[in-house]
Amino acid sequence: MPALDPERVFALVVGIESYQVGPGWSLPGPARDAVRFADWLTGPAGVPQDHVHVLLSPLDQGHAETRPPATSENVNRVLFEELPKCDGDLLWIYWAGHGFIDSRYQLLLPYADATIPYTRHLNLQAALRWWRSSNVPGRRFRRVVAVGDTCRIETKRAHKFKFGTIEPEAGDLTPERQQFVLYAARPGQAAKNEAELQAGQFTHALLKRLAGRPVGETVESLVSIARAVQADFSVMRAKGEAWQEPEFVLNQGWDGSTLFGNHWADETTGIAAELASAPVLDQDAWTELGQLFQDRLLPPYSYDAYRWAFEVTGCAVPPDDALPAAHPLDVLRDLDSRQGRRDDLPLALPFVSLLAARARRSSANWADEADAWVDRTRERLGTAPVPPPPGPAAESPALHVRLTPDDNNRYWTRMWLYQNEFESVWESGEPLELEAVRDALGQQLTARRSHAPTRVEFHVPYELLDVPFEAWHIPWRAGRTKELGCRFDVLLRCPDERQGLAEAPWYRKWEWLKTQGGRHPQAVRDVCDGDVSASLGDSLGEAEPPVCVLAEVTEPLLMDTLDAVLDGGVPIAIWRRPAAFQGGAAEPIRAALAVEAAALDVQTLPARLRTARIKRRPLALMWDDPGRIPGRQTLTS
Repeated sequence: MPALDPERVFALVVGIESYQVGPGWSLPGPARDAVRFADWLTGPAGVPQDHVHVLLSPLDQGHAETRPPATSENVNRVLFEELPKCDGDLLWIYWAGHGFIDSRYQLLLPYADATIPYTRHLNLQAALRWWRSSNVPGRRFRRVVAVGDTCRIETKRAHKFKFGTIEPEAGDLTPERQQFVLYAARPGQAAKNEAELQAGQFTHALLKRLAGRPVGETVESLVSIARAVQADFSVMRAKGEAWQEPEFVLNQGWDGSTLFGNHWADETTGIAAELASAPVLDQDAWTELGQLFQDRLLPPYSYDAYRWAFEVTGCAVPPDDALPAAHPLDVLRDLDSRQGRRDDLPLALPFVSLLAARARRSSANWADEADAWVDRTRERLGTAPVPPPPGPAAESPALHVRLTPDDNNRYWTRMWLYQNEFESVWESGEPLELEAVRDALGQQLTARRSHAPTRVEFHVPYELLDVPFEAWHIPWRAGRTKELGCRFDVLLRCPDERQGLAEAPWYRKWEWLKTQGGRHPQAVRDVCDGDVSASLGDSLGEAEPPVCVLAEVTEPLLMDTLDAVLDGGVPIAIWRRPAAFQGGAAEPIRAALAVEAAALDVQTLPARLRTARIKRRPLALMWDDPGRIPGRQTLTS
């Protein structure tokens, strides 16, 4: 094939950081990556500047220069109208931004003007079919190279967005046209941004391999360049610095041979071969796993076990903070397809080991079988021993205070101390005013000053949810008092509202939290005034998530929101006390908790609330654990 003339090369380069979806989709780095890639094309690669169409939607509009934004209109005009009219031999397509795959593994690339109800996007595979068809006239553009520095997350994980089917209609296939596609990650994986560089990890590695190369040499060496980038990522994964695995696909090699995927006739050599030796499970292991998990749903602490498997093998934890599948065997297949830093321990072994350790108290027989499977598999495969799994986080000792109303706005009061089991420590001989309850609580805490509980849980009727128990003053020293919520984790409970048909969704959601962990992206739902309606409770109870509601509502709609929380079985909720609305607009709850959306771990909320209260953020926390409800008998019974 004749040498490639840079004058006959054209390109579409797209970098999207800012989306019409909203600031939650902001993605620092892609615009800068696109500019750097365009600079390589027009610099060392030798492509004329006016042949490279750059579309940018940066976060900082001051750096947009004169580049048109990467909207659906601009991309479609350039890609399907302007570029096909050019007389060229090679088309480069570079795209940096968000990316999703559909059920056919087609890469869907949202435009800058994508919205939640109408997620405008480019279907990359459909676009490539269009460019490989008779829609492109004559013998133009016999080669197309597409590079996507994007995630390849399944659209089912982005359930709010409406991608629909958007495909340009292709003409008749032109078999002699050749296409090369290089992805930043495999299907199901996220692509990492380097925060300190404000650059995509993949583009950064790729540009190092392209540095100084002219376009002709680059095109003829694409396979070796792609392999080198894959080897770079193998090294980074081995060091725990990366999680993604770049992948490339050729529908036809440059020499005319038919090639698919990233497996080639020649043997893998060099560091990639050295790092490909991590052991995987054999058929005996899989057969026994099928019996071990037969008819068994994901057990509690599955996400903890999944995360620990990566940590103990020195591998970067996948970024989604979620299990990759809904069945234990599918999770194990995911683990077995990955590779940790250690080459002597398959990730599946620590996963099963931790599940067995956590299940021992409630399901000893199954735990024994799981431990036996780990031992047999380890000995047969000759792997390293599995380190002892970590136990669950130690539960803080807690004082439980239950208030049961009488007919005169007073409350029968009983207190229990909990650490491993409930111990009844005090009950009132008659109904009390709330002020008397506060005094009795202070006396119990003072009596235990040398080994005081760290948590106080109020089991209250619905009408007391608006009482700021966390602001109660308790005796401290020398006649001084302290606010309860500044010294203890103060939680509200409302178990009496979770009886009858409302009990099942409550238990189901709490079990989901134990299984999936508190980092899951669907664990928390923000509810604002516009969400509050008669159907909100049904919406919250429709599925296992959410398990936590952040009530970003104004004061008049607060009780309606809490009604919906209880109706939907949601066990955890945070809301503002009336004091938070004084003096103008209330501070967002996430800001008061000093946590970003992606960093919120539900299980850290009791401690976070105490820190927020010390900083004078008046917030209430409902934390209804169905496994921590004391008995209802009296002390004398």
